[in-house]
Amino acid sequence: RRRSRYLQSNNKLKSRKVKMTIKPTRILFSPITVIFVVYVAVFLFQMTVVFPAEAKLFPVYSKTASLMFLPHAVRVLATAIIGPKAFFLLIPGAIVGYLLQTRSFEMVFDGTSLLMAIISAASAPAGYILLKRILGDRFVFSDLMLNWRYVFLTGIIASAINSIGLVAVYVVPAETTVF
Repeated sequence: RRRSRYLQSNNKLKSRKVKMTIKPTRILFSPITVIFVVYVAVFLFQMTVVFPAEAKLFPVYSKTASLMFLPHAVRVLATAIIGPKAFFLLIPGAIVGYLLQTRSFEMVFDGTSLLMAIISAASAPAGYILLKRILGDRFVFSDLMLNWRYVFLTGIIASAINSIGLVAVYVVPAETTVF
């Protein structure tokens, strides 16, 4: 009797044709793919067009920081559209961005560069969460996507968080001494 139940359930499984296929369009247009491709494309544009233009126009500032860092806009817009979970979608793009910038696997996957990529990817979601804490009940996620002021304010807060975090990682340890 037990065997017949097993055979019946096994036959039911065989009779149902379960499709376990993933459509290429679903992968191609998934949020992680779109955000990754846009982030890397904007980073390449930044490196090939914006950085050289800034170096010619503002030679003093170009060695320190970019006055118009376009990948930051991708971070902020991804966070405005998806929410704080965009952090997990931004990490691969940030790591590849640092890889493109340094052109060395050893430099990207050392502790400092990896931490800098994580800080950069976390800046927009952190700015989003901080803005949500500041505004309290007045903050509605759907309003963030519709109101450019919230997006702009999130970008400003995220830029400050990113700057403070990167300076803390990159500059402070180089200037401190043990004794």
